[in-house]
Amino acid sequence: MNLLLLFINFCKFGLLCFGGGYMLVPLLTAEFVGDGKLLTPERFGNLISVSQLTPGPVGINTATFVGYLSGNFWGALTATLGLVFPTLFLAGLAMKFIIRYREHRLMQGILYGARLGAAALVVYAVLIFMQLSLLKSPWTGFDKLPDISFGGLLIMLMSMVLIKRFKWQTTWVILLSGVIGALLIPLIG
Repeated sequence: MNLLLLFINFCKFGLLCFGGGYMLVPLLTAEFVGDGKLLTPERFGNLISVSQLTPGPVGINTATFVGYLSGNFWGALTATLGLVFPTLFLAGLAMKFIIRYREHRLMQGILYGARLGAAALVVYAVLIFMQLSLLKSPWTGFDKLPDISFGGLLIMLMSMVLIKRFKWQTTWVILLSGVIGALLIPLIG
């Protein structure tokens, strides 16, 4: 992929990813994941996992990595700048209007709708993550139950309990989950 097309793609993502880096997951999946594309589903899942472990926002880390795969250093720089550019421009513009018209019904409606759209993208990202890590094979529909990795389900439930009940920091939960996955998954799948 040439650098201009990479920049344009990530500018488009920057325009569309309201609510954070996880909004990028469905967009990146559609553009870069699959047969004949830059990333396999497994490699994309690994990319998201590594993005969680490295400092910085997941969106920037992911853009940098995908850009690097597309065009080494210049691809990484181009994708990262493409993702950030629209955000910087639009954030300043949006703040001006949101602050000025925050009590207006139309603005409240826009913000309400944007939150619902962002929530849909988060749910879709969760489904993609579950497909990549919890299911042993792609789920084909409601006519057949998915083949679930019980080791993966155990790690996911343990992580949720550690975060919600015991208030562990997510970094430690991800690191512990990686260690348990390295030990457990080869044994029970």
